[in-house]
Formats: sequence, structure tokens, C-alpha cells
Amino acid sequence: MQKKPLTIVPEMEEYIRSKTSDQRIATTCEGPLIFSVKISPSKPTDLVIQVGERTLYVSALQAPLIKVVDSRLLPRCALFKMGKR
Repeated sequence: MQKKPLTIVPEMEEYIRSKTSDQRIATTCEGPLIFSVKISPSKPTDLVIQVGERTLYVSALQAPLIKVVDSRLLPRCALFKMGKR
């Protein structure tokens, strides 16, 4: 595991810890988004960050570009569940 190379805002740390599976930041047609590894499996080239009991995998393509993990990385359906639009 590597040291946390980017900032994870407290709201997103809570989001990641509350999930029942590890999460991954992957490249999509809408840009980088965070998903369960059940939807976007981790890859050996991913950056690995421990967040409490959970692991956050960051795509090797996105890792150099992302400085902050915040709600902008949530898919729209997750934002609706959190009461944000």
C-alpha cells in the first residue's frame, strides 16, 4: 500500500467507508468517476489507497491527474441518493 498521495475530503472518506465493497476511480466517457470494484474491477496498475477498512483503487490513467477526491467523482445516481443534484 502506498501513502495517500492525494487528498480525500471527509465527506468522501465517509462515503468510501460506508460502502460494502472497495471502490475504484475509473475513466468513463464522463471523465473520472468512482464505482464499486464489483462494477469496475481493480487492475494491477492501479494506485492503491487504504481508507479505513476499505481500499480505494485509482486508475493509473487518472492517478497523475486527480489531486482531490470529492463529490465531483460520484456518478449522478449516487448524488441523487445523497440528496445532492
